Amino acid sequence: MVLYPNVQRRAQAEIDSVIGANHLPTFEDRALLPYVESQLGISRDEKWYPEASNFIPERFMDIDGELTDDDPAGYVFGLGQCGCPGWYAADASVWSAIVTMLAMIEFSFAKDDQGKVIEFTPQFMMGLTHSPMVFPCSISARSRLVDVSYFNDLL
Repeated sequence: MVLYPNVQRRAQAEIDSVIGANHLPTFEDRALLPYVESQLGISRDEKWYPEASNFIPERFMDIDGELTDDDPAGYVFGLGQCGCPGWYAADASVWSAIVTMLAMIEFSFAKDDQGKVIEFTPQFMMGLTHSPMVFPCSISARSRLVDVSYFNDLL
């Protein structure tokens, strides 16, 4: 979200308009949050998705703002008997983490002592998964009800 502030703001606006500021989203709200849902669609296959390395959740939405039938989960998690048995648990866990963070906190670039943005180039650890390496960022509460010190301690 640090590198894609417009995506973050759009997702937060969707959450705020559907849920409001005083409640956290629940699984019952999932169908009402198509833009947040579109952020789960990740594929780096350039044959299917131009600019596949860029985070463009809109590629999984139609012109009316609804989700398309193009769901990479079908091939990311495997098909038939070779399908991942943890598909639904993983999907629910990731969605819950994303929507909760978007509802509660704001991610932005870290700033130095003079207030200048600390630029960085994302680096990733390669292996079974494609995970980002540690990077400088600022985490702040979107609501006065949130204590972000817990999140800062994780960094």
